[in-house]
Amino acid sequence: MDNFSNPDRTWVCSILFLDIVNYSSQSVQLQMEWKTRFNHYLEEALSDVPEPERVILDTGDGAAICFLGGPDTAMAPALRLRSFFEAERPLPTTIVVRMGINLGPVRLVQDINGHLNALGDGINVGQRVMSFAADNQILVSRSFYEVVSRLSDGYERMFSFVGTRKDKHAREHPVYQLAPAGEGASPPNGSAIAEPSAPTTQPTQFDAAALDHLQALLAPVLGPIARHVIQDISRKHANLADLCSELATNFAGDKERTKFLEQCRQQFELAVPPASSIAAKAPPTEPTSGVVWDPAMLEKTKRELAVYIGPMAKFIVDSTASEVRTVKDFYDALCREIPSSRERERFLSRCKAGT
Repeated sequence: MDNFSNPDRTWVCSILFLDIVNYSSQSVQLQMEWKTRFNHYLEEALSDVPEPERVILDTGDGAAICFLGGPDTAMAPALRLRSFFEAERPLPTTIVVRMGINLGPVRLVQDINGHLNALGDGINVGQRVMSFAADNQILVSRSFYEVVSRLSDGYERMFSFVGTRKDKHAREHPVYQLAPAGEGASPPNGSAIAEPSAPTTQPTQFDAAALDHLQALLAPVLGPIARHVIQDISRKHANLADLCSELATNFAGDKERTKFLEQCRQQFELAVPPASSIAAKAPPTEPTSGVVWDPAMLEKTKRELAVYIGPMAKFIVDSTASEVRTVKDFYDALCREIPSSRERERFLSRCKAGT
């Protein structure tokens, strides 16, 4: 736990927040009964998540779980928990919960009693998103939706926009409901998320060692979601050269793309196109907000934000730029991803330097 308690380490992770409805108004005996069942469900739902990749925080009337692996790791446990609580309906003392998921920065520190506690905007937003949920409903934040929905078409079909909610601080939160694709019913107890629908063409079964090597090359750019991006894109291509060419679009600079493609040529002996013929995936220059952004400014902002929250900066900057109306709103929204006021000031100073 020493790495978790380092106050200088910021984790960008998915946080699942759960709250038992009307818990505090029950008798002590019923509270103990509910908490025992709740803990059992939680243990079952998290059974497939390795212990080093999760941190469980007891909030008294619920729990907060920080998932330190891929951003979509929180989805299956949340859906399993939902199915457990839905199955309780025939019981005379039914547990009803509200659930919220957020993707954001968190610092894990030890409190005065030596127990782990989580600080930062990531967990604050997770709790607020949860507060907007109805009984046994899973709501997720915009940042979680924006990242996870891009991992596969199958994931995107599991989200539906609910609306924008305002918390007590007048901060607005666009929220999305998470439910299994199709009828929206919960999956059977203990079941995992259904695999995305098969593509119209039969995907090539790439060698596992080759995909592992590509993941290692992409990880410095995409972080923990590199594996998911490779899995998704590999379904669309029939040969390794085409796969490498599309993966190269994730590098913003020509130098980085050139290095990546050269590594692919040497490792796999491929004939891939030159980096100059492959365009990076750039954010829209005319987003729905009506603001016209300077691509160079956005790229600089991604680099500066990545210092504090890691690879997720790319997705958060793109999604924020598509929604805000002014540059001030843009920077205000990004600053909320950084817990420390001193670091927020440093971030703004570096972003605006030379502009």
